[in-house]
Amino acid sequence: MATGTGAGCTTLHNPSKASTLEQLCFSVAYEGLAMDLSNLNRAQLSFDYLHTNSTTHEFLFGALAELLDNARDASATKMNIFTIPDDSLRGGYILCFQDDGEGMDPGNDLMLFTKREDSRSCLFLSRTFHEEESIDEVIVPIPSFDTQSRKPLAFDARGKEKHALEMEIIHKYSPFKTADQFFAQFDRLESLTGTLVMIYNLKLLDSGDTELDVSSDPYDILLANPSLHDFDSDEGLMPERKSFRAYAAILYMDPRMRIYIQDKKVRTKRLACSLYKSKMYKYSSNRFKTRAENEAKRAIDEALAAENKAREAESKAKHIESKSGSSTNKETRAAIRKAQNYAAECRGNAQLELKYIPSF
Repeated sequence: MATGTGAGCTTLHNPSKASTLEQLCFSVAYEGLAMDLSNLNRAQLSFDYLHTNSTTHEFLFGALAELLDNARDASATKMNIFTIPDDSLRGGYILCFQDDGEGMDPGNDLMLFTKREDSRSCLFLSRTFHEEESIDEVIVPIPSFDTQSRKPLAFDARGKEKHALEMEIIHKYSPFKTADQFFAQFDRLESLTGTLVMIYNLKLLDSGDTELDVSSDPYDILLANPSLHDFDSDEGLMPERKSFRAYAAILYMDPRMRIYIQDKKVRTKRLACSLYKSKMYKYSSNRFKTRAENEAKRAIDEALAAENKAREAESKAKHIESKSGSSTNKETRAAIRKAQNYAAECRGNAQLELKYIPSF
């Protein structure tokens, strides 16, 4: 299953092939102790790639649709999209995608809980963990458990040590600080197989609100700031550019999977059956401009990646500043200055990347 943060998705390694991964030995500070991360699974990409890959979707609902596609590909018959309020997290809630598909083998921040007949696994991919521990590689804790006993699927000393470290990281950097809170998420999967994706520490707009509005309509997820080009002078804003319920209703030509948003079923539509005077046309491109267009696209992608990184840094700085309030604590003020300086640096890099976009 493809997973990732932000609007894009990154393909991770199957844990069963972990022995072939390059093992780099190093330690980082962790609550005053030395934490050896050499035994943990890695994705074969750099942490900076997560920032780049998070800009692959120009439209935010397209990123959410990737998760629906993953469930559909795993033979899911039902997908439930819902939110869990949590004021301790940036954005104030956890966005959840739960399906009854075949799951995956034990093999911003995202947690993926998956369940099969005899095993349960959790995949943890966290920007917060990497940034706070200053890790350049993508470290991916994937602890697995026996379904009946809840005991870890680790049978030697090295495996048990790795499992303990993975759970230590998850308890520190996830919303679930105890074993009971952690295992309660598996209990949400009522079918024999299934997957639950939880996304939290959501990006904030300049207003301090999240990009997704989950409070205005109790049965929908709305885009907080639809782009101006999505407005039509005659019809107003197209509903599928504002409402994820409207978007999901027309997402598939053959809507064979039931979709629920905030526990209310989406009434899907077969667009192919409602077209008027449909016709087919052949598309052809001008090869003479292909290279120039590719260069322009690359420059635009890099500029978007830099802009996304700047927004993420600015969002985090605003979050730290709002949490501290009027505190005069020296360490708090230092943390705010550090976050603001990093955000300013990212914004400068984003403005620099804009200069490299060619004009035709």
